[in-house]
Amino acid sequence: MRKLVLLLLLLTPLAAVRGQVGIWSGSATARDSAATLRLEIENHHFFRNDEYGFDLADGYTLPGFFMRPKLIWQVEPHVRLSGGVHWLNYWGAHAYPATMSYITALPEASDTTYLLHILPWVQARIDFVPGFTLILGSLENATGHGLPWPLYNPELLYAADPEAGAQLLIDLPWLDVDIWANWSEFIFNRSNTQECFYTGSSIKGKVHLGSWTLYMPLYAIVNHTGGEGIHVAHRVHNHVNLGGGIGAEWRSPQGAWSIGAEMVALAFSQSKDSTLAFHKGWALNPSVNIRYREAKLHLSYWQGNKFVPILGPAVFSNASRSYPTISADEMHILAASAEYRWQRFRACTVLLSADVMELLPWSGYDTRWGGTHFERAARTLLGFGIHLHLNPTITLIE
Repeated sequence: MRKLVLLLLLLTPLAAVRGQVGIWSGSATARDSAATLRLEIENHHFFRNDEYGFDLADGYTLPGFFMRPKLIWQVEPHVRLSGGVHWLNYWGAHAYPATMSYITALPEASDTTYLLHILPWVQARIDFVPGFTLILGSLENATGHGLPWPLYNPELLYAADPEAGAQLLIDLPWLDVDIWANWSEFIFNRSNTQECFYTGSSIKGKVHLGSWTLYMPLYAIVNHTGGEGIHVAHRVHNHVNLGGGIGAEWRSPQGAWSIGAEMVALAFSQSKDSTLAFHKGWALNPSVNIRYREAKLHLSYWQGNKFVPILGPAVFSNASRSYPTISADEMHILAASAEYRWQRFRACTVLLSADVMELLPWSGYDTRWGGTHFERAARTLLGFGIHLHLNPTITLIE
């Protein structure tokens, strides 16, 4: 399984590069043009409330902001260096753990805490051929790497540390690719912790037929926790999410309307993680997307059996993140989410979002009592948020 995933990640971009190297047309004059320096300030204020609170997932509220001031040195048209800091603040929080976990929106207690949570943000970016971008350092993930909602929780943007590692982006008329590796936990010799990294890919092959676009998405996420020379009692863990499907989207001639439908099948597997009651699972996720100008509506159905989304919302997991001994049998969820994006100023955007999920009657079991089964009635889950993006740019040297 791991060899197949690695082969897929490697061969897709290499095949595309072969067809693109010959059309690189950057002139010597453009490549030798003078460098520029500018200051960008990403400022994201948010208030997100998730009213869950059941056996598989707790509800929570995220009020706060993150600010990311950075200097961007455009060395030449195709080479960019960026450096700054990432400052995350929750209103009412008085101490922050050393790292913000991927798995839980609010991290568990840590032996090391700080009054402020400020991290370096450094990125080297090169467009080495048209449509191909290589990034080292802090990664780009504002769109969740193009992964569907059940595989990547958009709240990670303001509930986890920024990703850092390596990333390859491909943007062509017939192909979109985002391949990335995030090194979440680095270890030194004889460290008391384990190394942890995430790799993933979102690959979408497209065919344009007038107002229609047909596409085939392929998704992969791999989490490895372990490392060589481990000096802690924990074993090596590997978790894998794979997915694929087919989709179609129609856009009106003026671009005001778009309607799309997608069918995705997902798989989960893990090795050596004794905290989970199962090793393999699957899920189905058909969905419909409707957009009119700044308004969007997303409708979906979820069917999951022994499935755990590595980076996705806890509500789509058959293993409880609130009570580790509880697991659910097959789950069925009807979901609807809506958002409205208001932008009347160049550097300011307001985003309103809301979602409702109907968790159909389900059954589960608790390993504390020898796998005792229980039944649960249907439950309605609600979430809403308001976001304010302020992103001014100041040119310092031109």
